[in-house]
Amino acid sequence: MITAYLVGDQRVLERLGALPDAVNSELLRAITQLGIELQRDVKQNKLSGQELRSRTGSLRSSIDLRIDQKGAITASVSSDSRYAGAQEYGFAGTVSVRASLRRITEAFGRPIAGKTINVRSYNRRMDLPKRSFLRSALEDMRPAIREEVEAALAEAVSR
Repeated sequence: MITAYLVGDQRVLERLGALPDAVNSELLRAITQLGIELQRDVKQNKLSGQELRSRTGSLRSSIDLRIDQKGAITASVSSDSRYAGAQEYGFAGTVSVRASLRRITEAFGRPIAGKTINVRSYNRRMDLPKRSFLRSALEDMRPAIREEVEAALAEAVSR
């Protein structure tokens, strides 16, 4: 007959009880840092010439980071710009262009004195190629994300 006794069982139970909090804390830190890095990469690299050239900066300024801790810990980098989806996924279709005023300085290839004219509303066919700036940035960071999450879990377990 073999008899075994576990010495220090209370310490083991305490350590196992504290493990979920440590893992949660380390994952929150790592995922927040990764979200900040992803947001920075999108703004500084993808929207400043690598994928799209910035004209007004409105798309770049609309890039938002959201950290959610309900259930799983997630970081979301997104844009609420009305044309972000068309740039990210491409667009082929017809759009309505509103009536507007336009200043012209040339007519029939010849310069004229500046004149303001009315332009009626019209429909325009568009074929915009996809220029992924969010998904491609996430794909570029995939190895770093894996490494950082694994390191955070290892840190939480080794405490």
